[in-house]
Amino acid sequence: MSFREISSWIVLAAMVWVFGCYALALREAENFGAGTTGMMLGTIIGFVVIVVVAHVIVAIFAVRTGDEAADERDRRISLRSDELAGYVLGAWTFAALAVALFKGYYLIANILFLGLAASEIAKNAYQVFLYRRSA
Repeated sequence: MSFREISSWIVLAAMVWVFGCYALALREAENFGAGTTGMMLGTIIGFVVIVVVAHVIVAIFAVRTGDEAADERDRRISLRSDELAGYVLGAWTFAALAVALFKGYYLIANILFLGLAASEIAKNAYQVFLYRRSA
């Protein structure tokens, strides 16, 4: 596996785990509104820490592949997965705007926050799929 593929796996796993826990915590608390800002900030910090630590570990053990230049395949995979992520984010943003008309501002913040996570999960899952399909 290339370093870029491993990186996609790391980000995908971290996003599913961290943002899945965030969504479950919101559901269990039955609170999608006020008072979730601290939990949102903790989720962002936790995600960044997990991804940075995992990438450092991989870079230590995969020194040769970490500095390879992106080839045409890597660029094409990145482009296609970014395109999918854009569609997911656009749909989620539209849903947030629709909810804004009926519910309130804190709910919108949580929908947009989870929408950003969903678009990145879709992007990284699609990257992994494309790497595996062409492997």
